[in-house]
Amino acid sequence: MSDHLNIGVDVDSKTLVVAVRGVKGSRRIENSDTDIKAWLAELPAGCRIGMEATNRYHELLVQRAQCAGHAVFVLNPRDIKHYAQSVGQRGKTDSEDAQVIARYLDKEGDELHEYVPRTPQQERLHVLLQQRQALVKSRAQMQLSLNAKSTKVGKFAGFFRAIAEAIKAQDRDIQKECSESEHGDLYRRMLTIPGVGPTVAACLTHHITRWKLTSADAWVACTGLDPRPNQSGARVGRCRLSKRGNAGLRQMLYMAAMGLTRSGAGKPLYKAVRERGHSSTASFTILARKLARIAWGVFKSGRDFDPALLEIGGTRFGTA
Repeated sequence: MSDHLNIGVDVDSKTLVVAVRGVKGSRRIENSDTDIKAWLAELPAGCRIGMEATNRYHELLVQRAQCAGHAVFVLNPRDIKHYAQSVGQRGKTDSEDAQVIARYLDKEGDELHEYVPRTPQQERLHVLLQQRQALVKSRAQMQLSLNAKSTKVGKFAGFFRAIAEAIKAQDRDIQKECSESEHGDLYRRMLTIPGVGPTVAACLTHHITRWKLTSADAWVACTGLDPRPNQSGARVGRCRLSKRGNAGLRQMLYMAAMGLTRSGAGKPLYKAVRERGHSSTASFTILARKLARIAWGVFKSGRDFDPALLEIGGTRFGTA
């Protein structure tokens, strides 16, 4: 626990609901630059301010609070939901959510990591990747909603062609931004990994340089591809993925794994994993996690991909 003033904020597109730990009730302010600055000016120095991650609605508050010298924590909504259940929260309102966040900071804040602001280049790439993910998600949703079995023919063909062109244009902007950044050489080296195309390489480069990570295990945890132990006494249950990392990054690695298995050199690896009794989905996940570790090796070594590093069950990349 800490002597800092712990403040929880429930964020939406228009308003912020603010609660202070140990103070009854809450306060509602506009989610605008003027109102946020005025509220922050009222606070004592060195507060701890927590909020759940939103799409982009929380980012103005994050920027202004950090500029004002406060410690900012952007929290996983799933963690706050489970914490609220564990402490017996009896209802759900904006005020109660803000109070739970303040309580969580008070009890767990010393174990949390402060939010690390993005550099201008990271911010540009973050927005481009976020926009691409929204386009891909919208295309899949529209295809299901319209029951469009084929997106190349029929009355919806023009609509889907337009989305496909928008995604291609976004990919070009992402690749250009990444290749011209300070991490351009790392981006080029990521492209030497089998199954990793230009957009996946850009995504890997962006995320692997986003945090000050110390190990491959920490990097895999950021992807959400790390398996959660499920054991109690003599019982050993089925492990499931934590899925606590960036969903877009995880999807990119999964698609890269699928691409790897369609290549002549990657098929033996896929076969080796399947022979261990894994389903196709689990096999793709295992290969995605392996590609994440390969990416870490490329990042830390400063060298291009070494095929000898890609080995599963005694089967190496490019061997039968």
